[in-house]
Amino acid sequence: MEYTIPGRYALKIDRDRIAEAYDRCAKYYRKEPVDRLPFRYYSGAPSCPNYTMGEIIRDPDKLIEKTIAAINAQTESFPDTDYMPYLGMAHLGQGVVASMFGASQYVVEDNPPFTEGRVMKDIYDLGKIPRKIDPAKDGWGPKLKETCEKFLDAVQGEVPVLVSDHQSPYGTATKICDNEQLIFAMYDEPEMVHEFFDIVTTAIEDTIDAMEGWCGSEHLVKNETVPVPGGKTGVIIWDDYISVISPSLHTRFCAPYNIRLYEKYGVGHLHTCGPYFNGYIDACLNCKPRSLDLTIMRGMARSKEDMAEFRRITKEAGIILMGSPDFTNHSIGSIFDNSWGQKDDEYLHFMADGGMFYSEWGAKENGAARTKHWHDLTRDLVNVWD
Repeated sequence: MEYTIPGRYALKIDRDRIAEAYDRCAKYYRKEPVDRLPFRYYSGAPSCPNYTMGEIIRDPDKLIEKTIAAINAQTESFPDTDYMPYLGMAHLGQGVVASMFGASQYVVEDNPPFTEGRVMKDIYDLGKIPRKIDPAKDGWGPKLKETCEKFLDAVQGEVPVLVSDHQSPYGTATKICDNEQLIFAMYDEPEMVHEFFDIVTTAIEDTIDAMEGWCGSEHLVKNETVPVPGGKTGVIIWDDYISVISPSLHTRFCAPYNIRLYEKYGVGHLHTCGPYFNGYIDACLNCKPRSLDLTIMRGMARSKEDMAEFRRITKEAGIILMGSPDFTNHSIGSIFDNSWGQKDDEYLHFMADGGMFYSEWGAKENGAARTKHWHDLTRDLVNVWD
C-alpha cells in the first residue's frame, strides 16, 4: 500500500512492505527463524537532485529533498524487496563527535568534511579537552539536531534517522589527536590513552543518547547495515583504523571500548575499510561483532580464494556477512548475470551458508528474476544456525 504525505515533501512508501522487511531482517540478524533470507534489490532512478555535500551541509532542506526523492525512486522502481529507508548523516563527516571537542570541520564540495588540524598535539594535551560534551550545544551537534528534527517533521516520523558517523572510539580519537602521537602514547603513557578513549567513548554514547532523545527510539536507526529502528539490531561501529596499528595494540587499547558500545546498545556491525588479511581479521574478531563487511581482503584485491577463506573464518565465529561477494581475480560484474561467463551458484551458496545479507543493484525489469534466483538458491539456508 502506497502512503503519501501531502506538502512540500511528498513521500511515497509501501508501509506494509517496509514493516515486513523490518521484521524479517531483524529476526534474521538475531538468528531467529525467518521465511526466507533477506535480499535487497536497488533500482532507484538516477533523477534525484544532485546536490553537493557542501550544499547539503549549508542547507539541510536539500538533504531532506534528496533523501525523499531517492526513497520515492526506489519505491516506484522496485518495491518488492527488503529495502528499508532511512536518513543518513554522512554529510556531517567522520569528525562530527570530534567537533564537539573543538575540532575544526573543513568543508569541501564533493566529499564529507575533513578534520582540519588537531585539538591535541599529543597525549599530554589531554587536560585541554573537556571531559564531557553537550551534543545539543557543542561543535556540529546543533547541525545534527536541526537535521533530525527537520527531517522527522517533513516525513511525519514515517522514515527513521541513522545515528551520526561516530566512527569507533579510536577513530574519533584520531580526529582529536594525531594518530602517530597516539601510537607513541600506547607505549609511553598507556593509562593516559585509556583515559582518553574513555572520554571519547562517553562522548559517542552521549551523542547517540542525544539523538535518541531528539528523535525517539522508534525513529532512530543505530545499525546502518540492518536499518531497523528501535535498537533491534544493535549498533554499528565504523572502525576504519583497525589496520593502521598492530592487531595486538588494537586488541589492547581499542577493542575494549568497541565492546563497551556493543554492551550498551546491542551487538551489531563492525565496519572497516580493510584489509582483513593478514592478522587484522583477528583484531576484528576480538571486538566480537555480529556482522562484518565483505570488503578489501589484502591490498586492494579480493580473490575468490580470499573470499572463501574469509567465509570459513567468519562462519566458524558465527558472524554474518554484509555486502556482495564479488572478487577481483575475474572481471567485476553482477554475480547473477553473465559478466563472469557463468552464474557461480555453488560459490554463492557457500558464501551465504553461515549468514549473509546480500544486496544487488540493477534495472527495474531485472529485479523480480534476481530476487527469485536468490530466494531459490538459499531456500535450504533459511535457518542454517538451528
